[in-house]
Amino acid sequence: MINEYQPNNLSKSEFVDAMKKMAEEVWEFHDRFKVGSGRFTNYSPTEIIQLRKKILDEEFFELNQALINKEDELSIVNEVSDILFVTMGHIESLGKLGINSIENVTKKNLLKTNETHKLREDTGKILPIKGKPHKWE
Repeated sequence: MINEYQPNNLSKSEFVDAMKKMAEEVWEFHDRFKVGSGRFTNYSPTEIIQLRKKILDEEFFELNQALINKEDELSIVNEVSDILFVTMGHIESLGKLGINSIENVTKKNLLKTNETHKLREDTGKILPIKGKPHKWE
């Protein structure tokens, strides 16, 4: 069990700094092992994702195993961080297209407000209040 867990003990700067540090290490890791965006210059985005998907699948498998085996909370949280590291690697492997995608998704989510969207309690998803009625069923 993670004894130091408290729901409100994280500052914005701690979160942003940790994400930045991980992104920098993804870059260094890819550079060190020559597995980053420069490796995939002759591949389409779909091909890159197909090539890397097995890495992400393995990380999700490890998370599921940790949950099934009721491993300690720190092990489970570490598996989630492994997924994030690999996902950041996917983005870096896509080069500028990956960065454009991050920018597009960020902009899309910036447009979501309390007036246009709300939390669906049973799924934890933020959904549009109007439109997409199938998502509320």
